[in-house]
Amino acid sequence: MTASPHPYGRPAPLRRQLILKGLLPMTLVALALTVSLGVLHFRATSVESYAVARIQAVRIAASVNALASEDATRDALARALSRSAPTQQAVLHRQGDDDLVVDSGRRLGSGRPIRVWTSTSQGELETVSDATVLHERRFAGMLMTLLLCVGVVAVFLVTRRALERDVVVPVERVRGRIDEFLHPRGTPSTAASDDALRAIDNLLDELVGLRARHDKAMADALRQRLQDIARHTHFVEQIGDHFRQPLQALALFVAGMQPGEDLRQRAVLGQMRSSLMRLNDLLDGLLEMARFDAGAIEPTMTDLIASDLFVRERATIETDATRLGVDVRWRGGRLPLRTDPALFGDVLHRLVGNAVLSTPNGRVLVAMRRRGSTVRLEVRDNGMGLEPTLQARVFEEFTRLPGHPGYGLALAVARRIVDTLGGRIGVRSSPGRGTLFWVELDGAAAGPAAQTFALLGRHAAH
Repeated sequence: MTASPHPYGRPAPLRRQLILKGLLPMTLVALALTVSLGVLHFRATSVESYAVARIQAVRIAASVNALASEDATRDALARALSRSAPTQQAVLHRQGDDDLVVDSGRRLGSGRPIRVWTSTSQGELETVSDATVLHERRFAGMLMTLLLCVGVVAVFLVTRRALERDVVVPVERVRGRIDEFLHPRGTPSTAASDDALRAIDNLLDELVGLRARHDKAMADALRQRLQDIARHTHFVEQIGDHFRQPLQALALFVAGMQPGEDLRQRAVLGQMRSSLMRLNDLLDGLLEMARFDAGAIEPTMTDLIASDLFVRERATIETDATRLGVDVRWRGGRLPLRTDPALFGDVLHRLVGNAVLSTPNGRVLVAMRRRGSTVRLEVRDNGMGLEPTLQARVFEEFTRLPGHPGYGLALAVARRIVDTLGGRIGVRSSPGRGTLFWVELDGAAAGPAAQTFALLGRHAAH
């Protein structure tokens, strides 16, 4: 499809500026130089031809100055004419006697000849020279001048077209795009002008003003967002305090109860303690999600090695792993990384705890590996696995996994932590064959790009 040469507005004013102020003066100068060269050539050719005729006339006149008889004069003129081409004829005008006419025998051209008069001792000598060569050279000069003028005009037209295509149309297109961006709904442009460059300048001024207003609006929005985060954080803290105080008081009250030998009372007291623990866990999960959603938590990056996280997590999970008969293996402990140890350790705790609960009397492999500047954490178990429908929503709030106590907030909080760290989290599972949870943190690798620490690394606490 061929674009219109004037797709935006009228490029004629800009075209006139380029032609009248730039291209046309250069073209006129070139034409003037060409005509001047032609005139100079015409004059130089005429001067040269007349000079040659004058020299030959003087030479012929010199040959007859010392002669007295008519025959000797005629012979001298004939010999001089034979050596003086293109002079064709000599006429000696004698006082009181007939003119002596001597012809060289060469045919005289049909054009106007060159006539030169010279004084001699016998009278005035008139020489007639053929001007055919002069006319031919004049014609060639005129033709050359005409061709040069045509070439200059052709270059002018081609350059004019190229300017329209390569300058005028792009400038108008830029003007149209800026105008369309600033006035998307067809509102009249305040920068409408016949001068495209001035119109673009006005549009740019308007764009700068729009950018300034946008920056101010963004700054106000950011300030408002920070204030909302502060209010939200304060509200969450107040909610946590108001809920936690009665829960702690109730927990102390239940802990002080002595049911005695009544089995029913013992069962009720156990259910109360379990419910209080679950309420505390639910409150902690909700408050933590609220803090992450409010953006109140900022990661603090620190250089560490993976074994620092593994040692703490191994001590934390050891009791549950022993109780459930789960063999937990740790790999890649020597891997250096840069991340927030508290947040990343929390993600590790939640994933390992989830794997241990899903794999009674099974095996869990925790591996840290490096891929370029990316650190990848993998927690793999050989437990019951997850159905595809459950995998799609495993990181959503209140999604409970089979056989897991609680309210299904651990993995939802883990996803929020990974998002805060600027990473990605995912799951891959096969029902009946186990589950793999993975976390990738771009740019978290520290130290030189050495060997990959995956399943071949040795953990310092193993």
